[in-house]
Amino acid sequence: MKKELTPDEALARLMDLCSCGEYSTGEAMERLRKWGIWGREAERIVQRLIDGRFIDDERFARAFVRSKVNYSSWGRLKIRAAMIQKGIERELIDMALDEEIDEQTYYANLADALRSKARTMPEYLDADCRAKLLRFAAGRGYEPGLIMEMLPEEDFWRYEADD
Repeated sequence: MKKELTPDEALARLMDLCSCGEYSTGEAMERLRKWGIWGREAERIVQRLIDGRFIDDERFARAFVRSKVNYSSWGRLKIRAAMIQKGIERELIDMALDEEIDEQTYYANLADALRSKARTMPEYLDADCRAKLLRFAAGRGYEPGLIMEMLPEEDFWRYEADD
């Protein structure tokens, strides 16, 4: 069993962690619970981190969206679910998704993912293949309507787009 930390030790450790990368309020509270710090003491520590600008949920939400779109090629639905799990407020999630996603990059990410997956399939994309592509892209968090808009164009999947 891990040693429980004192509140001062926990604050110092969280300050170090937050100095190295973005953390949400929910993630900080979860760490404190793991370290045996609960209730008002945990809230006091998190408030000190917020006051010191070590934690900022808006900044976290924006960085999280940019990272997941640009580096992981996640869709909106998966990003939203992950941020809810991290305790980010829905208003901040909506704002970050609206403001931080470049639509052209987003569509290109989906097209690249579908194109890559389609290369592993038979030359002719029958209904089963299209269903597999739909499930694949939905698993990455893309909206079913957007996926369906891209699927009908057969030639689109066989060739790289001309730049």
